[in-house]
Amino acid sequence: MAQSYRQGARGQRGRIAVLNKIDGLWDSLKSEAEINAEIDKQVKTSAELLGIKSSQVFPVSAQKGLVGKINDDDELLEKSRLKLLERALSEDLIPFKQEIVRDNTQTEVEDLVLATRGILGARRDGVREQLDELTALRGKNRDVIEHMLDKIQEEKSHFERGMQRFQALRSVFSQQTNVLFGYLGMDGLKNRITKIRMEMDASSLSSGLTGAMQKFFKDVNGNITKSAEQVAEIQAMMAGMYKKFSDEHGLGAVTPPPFSTLKYHKEIARLEKSFHEHFNTVGAILTTSQNKLIKKFLETIASRVVYVYDVANRDAENWLKAVMAPMETQVREHQIQLRRRLESVKRIHKATDTLEDRIEELSEIDAVIQQQLTELDVRLKRAYEALNDAMKPAARHVA
Repeated sequence: MAQSYRQGARGQRGRIAVLNKIDGLWDSLKSEAEINAEIDKQVKTSAELLGIKSSQVFPVSAQKGLVGKINDDDELLEKSRLKLLERALSEDLIPFKQEIVRDNTQTEVEDLVLATRGILGARRDGVREQLDELTALRGKNRDVIEHMLDKIQEEKSHFERGMQRFQALRSVFSQQTNVLFGYLGMDGLKNRITKIRMEMDASSLSSGLTGAMQKFFKDVNGNITKSAEQVAEIQAMMAGMYKKFSDEHGLGAVTPPPFSTLKYHKEIARLEKSFHEHFNTVGAILTTSQNKLIKKFLETIASRVVYVYDVANRDAENWLKAVMAPMETQVREHQIQLRRRLESVKRIHKATDTLEDRIEELSEIDAVIQQQLTELDVRLKRAYEALNDAMKPAARHVA
């Protein structure tokens, strides 16, 4: 049985599979070349099923390897191929795990810095806008200040009307999200699997089981396809709203991140291919032993499909957050800046002599934000250096 150990999502690094119990293929009536050929075939099939290279699949006999170690039987230990697996674990998997942790940490740090820089940038833009407005008021009379006050008040009212559309968008977004998770629902999937088990218990013909499984795969793929269509609809809706807010209120242009369901389709296709390969050799009428074997195999297939759906749900949740979060952040920041601009001009309207004080205050805030942006770049550079330094021992180990 193949077990996959994956320590990251970048390419194939840090991912191996163990094909255990190869001693079941040690047939005394076959030559060593024939046995090795059969093992190689199993390795290739497992690699295709898991979507990895054949060199990443390690066929072993853990039980025979243990017996070989206990009895100091070097020949049996060698035949069990356990040493090859142990070497891969120590020389490949552990160093790669360190590298993958480094890469994942770097990505998370970069995302955090990018989000923080976006907030600071929006805040600085607001401060700069206030500075430009107030600087332009130097030497102006009360009528000009009142006109500026009316202008900001009108802009605030316009934005509040836009906020009503934003709240409506959030409601529609929530509805669309519910539809998406309806297609990827775990309860519905588990109900389908229960139905397959019941049909399997009631049928003694391979054609009945094959037909039920084909329908199962069709339903599963169909729901993933529908979820892809729903993702496209959500993405188009959010892209339109981002553009509208950018055009009407000057918010930063943001393109909603892409989200693809192709990898889930590929995994289901591999599972379906594996199912057909195993069932093509089964007779029309199932024997008791065949039925037990099929049940065990179907449980493996079902657990893998559940895993695919579980990953799809988590990926969809993260994507939905990434789609909505930038707009929520920009809207919130724009509200704050509008309120500050209005309060600032109101104070100046009441006491014109506070204009210079306010300009000085805003200049100091601008300088602080610039310092924060510079410090952010310095901290990011230090994070890169720390991550690279942490990898140096691992790099020497690999070499």
